[in-house]
Amino acid sequence: MSRKKTQDDDISNNIPDGADFKNLLKLFQKLVDQTVAQKRDERLGLYIKDAEEIDYDKFFAEVQRLFGTDVKPQDVKTFYRKISNNPDGRTEWCEIFGYYILEGDALAAQLDEENMVFLVSKKQRISKAGVKRRDVIKCIVKVPQLDFLVVASQKGMLSVFSSQMRILTSTSIPDTSWITGCDYLSQLKRVVAVTERTIIIWDYKTQGTAMDNCFIIKPVEHCIICVCAVQRPAELLVKDDILLGDDGGYVNMYTMTSDDFGLKQSKAKKKAQIMVIDSRKFKSIRRKLHEDWVVKVKYFPALNCFGSCSLDSVHSLVLDDLRRLEDNTPVREFSVPRGVNAFTYCGKANIVVTGGDDKILRLWHPNINTKPVGKLMGHLFSITEIVTNEKDQHIISLSTAKIFRVWDIQTLSLMQVFHDSQAGPRETQIFTMVFDNNHGTLITGSAVIDIYPLTRVIQDTKQVPQTHERSINVLIYNKVFRQILTICSESIVKVWELETGQQIYQIEDAHGPNVELTCAAIDKNGFHLATGACDGTVKTWDFGSGQQLKVLPLIRESTVNEHWLMQMVYLKASGSRHVILVLEYSGTIKIVQGNEGEVYLCITWELPEAVSLALQGNPLMSLKLSPNAKKSNGFFPDVQLLLDNVPVKKSKNELPLKTEVKCFDLLRVEGYNLLATASANGAIIMWDFESATARHIFKAGNTVQDGEELLGINGLLFLYRGAVSERKLSDTSTDSLDQPSDVNTTQEVESSFASIKKEAVKSETDTKTETSEAKFTGSPTLENRTLGSALLEPPNQETERRSRPILASGHEDGFIYLWTITGDLLREILPFTKHPPIPLTALCTGVSSKTLFAANKEGHVIRWHIGSFLEDPQDTNKHIKQQICWRAHSAKIVSLFYEEEKSLVVTAASDSSVRLWHAPDGHYIGYFGQRRLFELLESADIILPCDVNEIPFSIRDNSKYMDKKQKFEYPLVLDREKWKTLTRSSLSLKKPGPFEVDQDFKFFKALASPMINKHPLESFKSGSKDTGVVFGSIPIYRVATPPKIKPIHTKDQEDSVDSIGMRSRIISHSPSRVAAAKAAKAAKTLQAPPF
Repeated sequence: MSRKKTQDDDISNNIPDGADFKNLLKLFQKLVDQTVAQKRDERLGLYIKDAEEIDYDKFFAEVQRLFGTDVKPQDVKTFYRKISNNPDGRTEWCEIFGYYILEGDALAAQLDEENMVFLVSKKQRISKAGVKRRDVIKCIVKVPQLDFLVVASQKGMLSVFSSQMRILTSTSIPDTSWITGCDYLSQLKRVVAVTERTIIIWDYKTQGTAMDNCFIIKPVEHCIICVCAVQRPAELLVKDDILLGDDGGYVNMYTMTSDDFGLKQSKAKKKAQIMVIDSRKFKSIRRKLHEDWVVKVKYFPALNCFGSCSLDSVHSLVLDDLRRLEDNTPVREFSVPRGVNAFTYCGKANIVVTGGDDKILRLWHPNINTKPVGKLMGHLFSITEIVTNEKDQHIISLSTAKIFRVWDIQTLSLMQVFHDSQAGPRETQIFTMVFDNNHGTLITGSAVIDIYPLTRVIQDTKQVPQTHERSINVLIYNKVFRQILTICSESIVKVWELETGQQIYQIEDAHGPNVELTCAAIDKNGFHLATGACDGTVKTWDFGSGQQLKVLPLIRESTVNEHWLMQMVYLKASGSRHVILVLEYSGTIKIVQGNEGEVYLCITWELPEAVSLALQGNPLMSLKLSPNAKKSNGFFPDVQLLLDNVPVKKSKNELPLKTEVKCFDLLRVEGYNLLATASANGAIIMWDFESATARHIFKAGNTVQDGEELLGINGLLFLYRGAVSERKLSDTSTDSLDQPSDVNTTQEVESSFASIKKEAVKSETDTKTETSEAKFTGSPTLENRTLGSALLEPPNQETERRSRPILASGHEDGFIYLWTITGDLLREILPFTKHPPIPLTALCTGVSSKTLFAANKEGHVIRWHIGSFLEDPQDTNKHIKQQICWRAHSAKIVSLFYEEEKSLVVTAASDSSVRLWHAPDGHYIGYFGQRRLFELLESADIILPCDVNEIPFSIRDNSKYMDKKQKFEYPLVLDREKWKTLTRSSLSLKKPGPFEVDQDFKFFKALASPMINKHPLESFKSGSKDTGVVFGSIPIYRVATPPKIKPIHTKDQEDSVDSIGMRSRIISHSPSRVAAAKAAKAAKTLQAPPF
């Protein structure tokens, strides 16, 4: 047998022995048999609840009565969950105490490994660690600011490893002494290493051998055992202090500046050996603090103190300021029997931890050296290394037997024990150990480098997230209890805790074998659940216990997918009545209702089809509302369409294609009773039961240009926030979980409502319809809203002005369209995802409706800020700003919701996973189904799932993708007409004087403001041809030579006159100008004086 939890070393002393214990085991086995029999009957649907039902609380109380209160709840819970999920599985009594049979329960052992802090099975070994033959790694130093490792071997090999454990550079020190330690000098950007008699400074950035980039400082008085660099803030003078511990009990401090390793020395004449610097040239101080060897020396910037430890039992640990090295004042000493081999400091807990040959870890307050604040015992051999995991508040200790122990600082409990089982004959000792906080790994050095990853890192980055075995069909959120419900295509229902990710319970084959669940909904109070299946059956459940309440049976056999339920909303759930609004695959919207005293649910209401009628010349249809003929549901009366243009009867094949309703959304608040339906062909019908109208908003608003056709709609979402910032009834929608928002309206919308009511009243029948409408919009509606007595009062003008809903629709072409309820198109939003437009699959918003989220088929999640837009939707200056986009899945996202209070986003995709994200930055938290609990604290580290490689990107307010208008004035450009004018007249102008050059420079006279269309220049595409026009207009000029004294012309100089004529021919292209130039030259020659 293998132990589940190695830290549980003590079994309760209250457990009796002998015959008494055997009798207790018999009683326990009887309890297990009763529970297993009950679970079998529950799975077969034969169990009837009674007073003798054994639930978890009763099972746990009975186990504690038998074996005492020291039996751990998590062990009992694991055992109970095992027999609940698999009643026919093998169980053993020892599992109740945390023990498992390895052969019979290999899965439990595997899951137990995933609960550990370090996943030892995923250990990575670096065999080629840059060491020589028969060499060992003596020291490893992590440089967090540069994210690399400095590794020193015993025989003089220095290497720098990248974060991917690749050797960046290395050098070999030709020294006969062994290296005892190394560190990194952050100011000088060099590596310091020490041997027994020398100090080595290595410039790792310079290429070449150790002869070119290494300095040796010697001599030293004692044998150097350890070294540490003092990490200090950057100063004007680049310098570093190093601390050295030697075998004489001294702690030395050397100060090194950049001048000590300057160009004069580094560029000196190359010699056959490494440059040696006298140690007396450096400023150094020393003080004897121990009576034995100084084993380790460290510096803690958080304490502004250095620490040194020794095997001395009196002066075991010294922790004090660096100034104590210069004086003889007493230092703060900690005394430990048999000395201290290793120590570390945890900044969050403000604890110093020591360990040595007495095998005990002691926890000290830095300022209290008289008595430790805690002790951790468990090691059987001497402790050689101690490191801390600051983020998780863990201590990792190592003994000479190569056994690692992980401790929790806050609870002082042991969390994990593991050992190096793969060591060969040469790897008999681990010399160094560091913890990489950047990547969550434990790194050890012997003859090889071993890397132990944290389990949470493997789960987050390497394990494929999997919540169900099959693709996810449904994701809904119970915001009352902060729990989520997921359903996969295998019809397995699972309920999870949002904040921890723990599974509460699951239901298998909820609607029977081989019946796929396709939709679900939770009532507003969070106590009831409704599920719908592909065969049209509907069931209601108690959400807390998962017990079935009522069912809508399958009445008759249907055609393929005819009654497939696609979406549902829980309108009301009470002891007397359950009302559920459902959408079938055929496009029919129905109400499934169950009253008190009835065994089964039944269909009591159906919405008539309106899309085909609207497309045949009826964009606005009046409704005749009458009392429910079957049963009063309290929400919607019976509806009959009153048409202006009676459509021509056509066969089913002649009707418009794709008119079936594919999704809907519901808004029932003060003054509004709206139902929006969308079809696959992009048609939206707005059913207004307050004004008794049904409007095809595309045609009524004239928002679609001729020849254009909007693609199918995959999601609808009402954005609304009235007097009470809370959505009722529709907030449990499986598609979007709509939430309220704050929307203003204009006088045009109000007048449109008045015109709608006038158009609706056309005959006596319509007048009677209005009477019946008033009857159905009275007390039943207010009763179901449960908005409080404040809503019974008539709203004031400000409330009325701010309570106009906005409808958002997500389309197959990747656009989001925002509409008024009268069909006016307000905005078109195209998500920016670094990809071509991708079909949208889901929309959601928060309680305040300041943020809008959308998901698409490629697994992206996009977030917009819509708060300013909803303040006044008619204002064109109010923009909708995209804030961030991240890749959440590698497959299609089927649903998502936003928990605004916790700033969390949950996504479900067809890749069988449900994942949790930080909404502000898109950082990955985890997936539902992982063994580790969620850590909701926001982390600066960007962690991505293994199937996602795109880092979240945010768009700033002044980003080029969001604002195409430039903020600067266009520069002056060359006016070609002015340039031609100035060029033609340039020969007739006199040569300017030295003070007239600036005023006469023709290029600057030809500059003018650009008289071109600026819109092409506002393109945000890099390398645009239009953008280059401005710079392409600037000509290249030749600088004129200075004037010279004109000599007297001779006969030989006449050729120069001809050359001048050739130059004038180049300057001027017109024949008239060439002729004028020649005439001027001839006249000038005739006027020349005779010799």
